[in-house]
Amino acid sequence: MARGGSVIFPFSLFTFSPFVLYLLPLIFNILFISGCDIFQTRTPQQPQQEQSGFIPATTPDQVITNLENAIETESADNYLSCLSDPATGGRAFSFVPSSDVVQQFLSLNWNRNSEYTYFKDLVAQSSKSATPVLTLSSQSPFQPLGSSNDSVLFSANYVLQWPNNMYPQQVQGSLQLHLGHNTGGIWSIYLWIDSQTDSLTWSDLKVRAIQ
Repeated sequence: MARGGSVIFPFSLFTFSPFVLYLLPLIFNILFISGCDIFQTRTPQQPQQEQSGFIPATTPDQVITNLENAIETESADNYLSCLSDPATGGRAFSFVPSSDVVQQFLSLNWNRNSEYTYFKDLVAQSSKSATPVLTLSSQSPFQPLGSSNDSVLFSANYVLQWPNNMYPQQVQGSLQLHLGHNTGGIWSIYLWIDSQTDSLTWSDLKVRAIQ
Protein backbone atom coordinates (compact mmCIF):
# COMPACT_ATOMS: atom_id res chain seq x y z
CA MET A 1 0.00 0.00 0.00
CA ALA A 2 1.26 3.53 -0.79
CA ARG A 3 0.96 6.55 1.37
CA GLY A 4 -2.56 8.02 1.50
CA GLY A 5 -4.19 4.60 0.93
CA SER A 6 -3.76 4.52 -2.87
CA VAL A 7 -2.61 1.38 -4.65
CA ILE A 8 0.60 1.50 -6.68
CA PHE A 9 1.33 -1.24 -9.27
CA PRO A 10 4.92 -2.28 -9.83
CA PHE A 11 4.55 -1.56 -13.56
CA SER A 12 2.15 0.15 -15.87
CA LEU A 13 -0.45 -1.97 -17.70
CA PHE A 14 0.16 0.06 -20.81
CA THR A 15 3.90 -0.35 -20.98
CA PHE A 16 5.02 -2.88 -23.64
CA SER A 17 8.43 -3.94 -24.80
CA PRO A 18 9.48 -2.96 -28.36
CA PHE A 19 9.14 -6.62 -29.42
CA VAL A 20 5.49 -6.77 -28.31
CA LEU A 21 4.76 -3.48 -30.05
CA TYR A 22 6.22 -4.98 -33.22
CA LEU A 23 3.98 -8.06 -33.02
CA LEU A 24 0.71 -6.29 -32.26
CA PRO A 25 -0.05 -5.12 -35.86
CA LEU A 26 0.65 -8.62 -37.19
CA ILE A 27 -1.68 -10.20 -34.66
CA PHE A 28 -4.49 -7.71 -35.44
CA ASN A 29 -4.11 -8.40 -39.21
CA ILE A 30 -4.32 -12.16 -38.72
CA LEU A 31 -7.42 -11.85 -36.55
CA PHE A 32 -9.07 -9.49 -39.05
CA ILE A 33 -8.42 -11.75 -42.06
CA SER A 34 -9.57 -14.86 -40.20
CA GLY A 35 -12.74 -13.10 -39.08
CA CYS A 36 -13.59 -12.01 -42.61
CA ASP A 37 -13.08 -15.54 -43.94
CA ILE A 38 -15.76 -16.86 -41.60
CA PHE A 39 -18.41 -14.81 -43.41
CA GLN A 40 -17.26 -15.55 -46.95
CA THR A 41 -19.48 -17.76 -49.12
CA ARG A 42 -17.72 -21.03 -49.86
CA THR A 43 -17.94 -22.71 -53.25
CA PRO A 44 -20.06 -25.85 -52.83
CA GLN A 45 -18.31 -29.14 -53.60
CA GLN A 46 -19.31 -30.89 -56.78
CA PRO A 47 -21.24 -34.14 -56.27
CA GLN A 48 -19.28 -37.31 -56.88
CA GLN A 49 -19.44 -38.32 -60.54
CA GLU A 50 -21.12 -41.50 -61.67
CA GLN A 51 -18.97 -44.41 -62.76
CA SER A 52 -17.40 -43.49 -66.08
CA GLY A 53 -19.55 -44.64 -69.00
CA PHE A 54 -22.20 -46.17 -66.71
CA ILE A 55 -25.85 -45.14 -66.74
CA PRO A 56 -28.23 -46.30 -63.98
CA ALA A 57 -30.37 -48.66 -66.07
CA THR A 58 -33.96 -47.54 -65.68
CA THR A 59 -34.80 -49.38 -68.93
CA PRO A 60 -33.61 -52.78 -70.24
CA ASP A 61 -31.82 -51.30 -73.27
CA GLN A 62 -29.57 -49.26 -70.98
CA VAL A 63 -28.24 -52.52 -69.52
CA ILE A 64 -27.04 -53.58 -72.97
CA THR A 65 -25.42 -50.17 -73.50
CA ASN A 66 -23.70 -50.44 -70.12
CA LEU A 67 -22.45 -53.93 -70.96
CA GLU A 68 -20.92 -52.74 -74.25
CA ASN A 69 -19.33 -49.71 -72.56
CA ALA A 70 -17.95 -51.77 -69.68
CA ILE A 71 -16.12 -53.99 -72.17
CA GLU A 72 -14.84 -51.08 -74.24
CA THR A 73 -13.55 -49.24 -71.15
CA GLU A 74 -12.38 -52.49 -69.48
CA SER A 75 -14.24 -51.58 -66.29
CA ALA A 76 -14.81 -54.59 -64.03
CA ASP A 77 -16.97 -52.54 -61.66
CA ASN A 78 -19.29 -51.37 -64.45
CA TYR A 79 -19.45 -54.91 -65.84
CA LEU A 80 -20.45 -56.26 -62.44
CA SER A 81 -23.12 -53.56 -62.10
CA CYS A 82 -24.81 -55.02 -65.20
CA LEU A 83 -25.42 -58.28 -63.32
CA SER A 84 -28.26 -58.70 -60.86
CA ASP A 85 -27.37 -58.49 -57.17
CA PRO A 86 -29.65 -59.73 -54.33
CA ALA A 87 -27.92 -57.23 -52.03
CA THR A 88 -29.64 -54.40 -53.91
CA GLY A 89 -33.04 -56.08 -54.17
CA GLY A 90 -32.37 -58.01 -57.38
CA ARG A 91 -32.48 -61.70 -58.19
CA ALA A 92 -29.56 -64.09 -57.86
CA PHE A 93 -27.41 -64.15 -61.00
CA SER A 94 -26.94 -67.37 -62.99
CA PHE A 95 -24.84 -68.20 -66.04
CA VAL A 96 -25.53 -71.14 -68.36
CA PRO A 97 -22.40 -71.90 -70.44
CA SER A 98 -22.23 -73.21 -73.98
CA SER A 99 -22.46 -76.98 -74.29
CA ASP A 100 -18.76 -77.50 -75.09
CA VAL A 101 -17.59 -76.37 -71.63
CA VAL A 102 -20.51 -77.38 -69.37
CA GLN A 103 -18.45 -79.96 -67.50
CA GLN A 104 -15.74 -77.44 -66.68
CA PHE A 105 -18.28 -74.99 -65.27
CA LEU A 106 -19.91 -77.61 -63.05
CA SER A 107 -16.78 -77.79 -60.89
CA LEU A 108 -16.44 -74.00 -60.65
CA ASN A 109 -19.76 -73.17 -58.94
CA TRP A 110 -20.01 -70.15 -61.21
CA ASN A 111 -21.67 -67.05 -59.75
CA ARG A 112 -21.62 -63.26 -59.86
CA ASN A 113 -18.25 -63.07 -58.12
CA SER A 114 -16.81 -65.45 -60.73
CA GLU A 115 -17.85 -63.00 -63.43
CA TYR A 116 -15.94 -60.23 -61.67
CA THR A 117 -12.85 -62.40 -61.21
CA TYR A 118 -12.60 -63.53 -64.83
CA PHE A 119 -13.19 -59.99 -66.10
CA LYS A 120 -10.46 -58.50 -63.91
CA ASP A 121 -8.00 -61.20 -65.01
CA LEU A 122 -8.84 -60.56 -68.64
CA VAL A 123 -8.27 -56.83 -68.16
CA ALA A 124 -4.88 -57.57 -66.60
CA GLN A 125 -3.89 -59.50 -69.75
CA SER A 126 -5.26 -56.92 -72.19
CA SER A 127 -3.18 -55.45 -74.94
CA LYS A 128 -2.49 -51.75 -74.37
CA SER A 129 -2.52 -51.01 -78.09
CA ALA A 130 -6.11 -52.05 -78.88
CA THR A 131 -9.60 -51.70 -77.38
CA PRO A 132 -12.01 -54.60 -76.74
CA VAL A 133 -15.21 -54.49 -78.79
CA LEU A 134 -18.51 -56.33 -78.37
CA THR A 135 -20.54 -56.50 -81.58
CA LEU A 136 -24.17 -57.63 -81.37
CA SER A 137 -26.21 -58.64 -84.41
CA SER A 138 -29.57 -60.24 -85.22
CA GLN A 139 -30.95 -58.66 -82.10
CA SER A 140 -34.53 -59.50 -81.25
CA PRO A 141 -36.85 -56.95 -79.62
CA PHE A 142 -37.17 -57.23 -75.86
CA GLN A 143 -39.76 -59.90 -75.14
CA PRO A 144 -41.78 -59.83 -71.89
CA LEU A 145 -41.32 -62.91 -69.72
CA GLY A 146 -44.54 -63.94 -68.02
CA SER A 147 -47.52 -61.74 -67.38
CA SER A 148 -45.73 -59.08 -65.34
CA ASN A 149 -43.59 -56.25 -66.65
CA ASP A 150 -40.62 -56.86 -64.38
CA SER A 151 -38.70 -59.26 -66.65
CA VAL A 152 -37.75 -59.34 -70.34
CA LEU A 153 -35.71 -61.47 -72.73
CA PHE A 154 -32.97 -60.13 -75.01
CA SER A 155 -31.46 -62.36 -77.72
CA ALA A 156 -28.60 -61.67 -80.15
CA ASN A 157 -25.59 -63.10 -81.88
CA TYR A 158 -22.28 -61.73 -80.64
CA VAL A 159 -18.65 -61.34 -81.60
CA LEU A 160 -16.32 -60.34 -78.79
CA GLN A 161 -12.88 -59.15 -79.83
CA TRP A 162 -10.50 -58.69 -76.90
CA PRO A 163 -6.79 -58.34 -77.77
CA ASN A 164 -4.79 -59.88 -74.93
CA ASN A 165 -1.61 -61.74 -74.16
CA MET A 166 -2.93 -65.10 -72.96
CA TYR A 167 -6.48 -66.04 -73.98
CA PRO A 168 -8.48 -66.32 -77.24
CA GLN A 169 -8.67 -62.86 -78.80
CA GLN A 170 -12.01 -63.44 -80.51
CA VAL A 171 -15.01 -65.49 -79.46
CA GLN A 172 -18.50 -65.67 -80.90
CA GLY A 173 -21.84 -67.30 -80.39
CA SER A 174 -25.37 -66.37 -79.42
CA LEU A 175 -26.71 -65.20 -76.10
CA GLN A 176 -30.00 -64.94 -74.30
CA LEU A 177 -30.17 -62.44 -71.49
CA HIS A 178 -33.00 -62.43 -68.96
CA LEU A 179 -33.29 -58.97 -67.49
CA GLY A 180 -35.29 -57.83 -64.48
CA HIS A 181 -35.44 -54.79 -62.27
CA ASN A 182 -34.72 -54.63 -58.55
CA THR A 183 -36.87 -53.04 -55.87
CA GLY A 184 -35.47 -49.64 -56.82
CA GLY A 185 -36.49 -49.96 -60.48
CA ILE A 186 -32.92 -50.55 -61.80
CA TRP A 187 -32.59 -53.21 -64.50
CA SER A 188 -29.85 -55.84 -64.72
CA ILE A 189 -29.11 -59.32 -66.07
CA TYR A 190 -30.18 -62.19 -63.79
CA LEU A 191 -29.82 -65.09 -66.26
CA TRP A 192 -27.23 -65.34 -69.06
CA ILE A 193 -27.45 -68.26 -71.50
CA ASP A 194 -24.54 -68.76 -73.90
CA SER A 195 -24.80 -70.93 -77.03
CA GLN A 196 -22.15 -72.24 -79.38
CA THR A 197 -21.97 -71.65 -83.11
CA ASP A 198 -18.85 -72.86 -84.94
CA SER A 199 -16.06 -71.39 -82.82
CA LEU A 200 -14.92 -70.66 -79.29
CA THR A 201 -17.61 -68.97 -77.24
CA TRP A 202 -17.71 -66.41 -74.46
CA SER A 203 -17.97 -69.40 -72.10
CA ASP A 204 -14.57 -70.65 -73.32
CA LEU A 205 -13.06 -67.26 -72.60
CA LYS A 206 -14.58 -67.07 -69.12
CA VAL A 207 -13.46 -70.51 -68.02
CA ARG A 208 -9.92 -70.05 -69.32
CA ALA A 209 -9.55 -66.66 -67.65
CA ILE A 210 -10.60 -67.91 -64.23
CA GLN A 211 -8.60 -71.14 -64.12
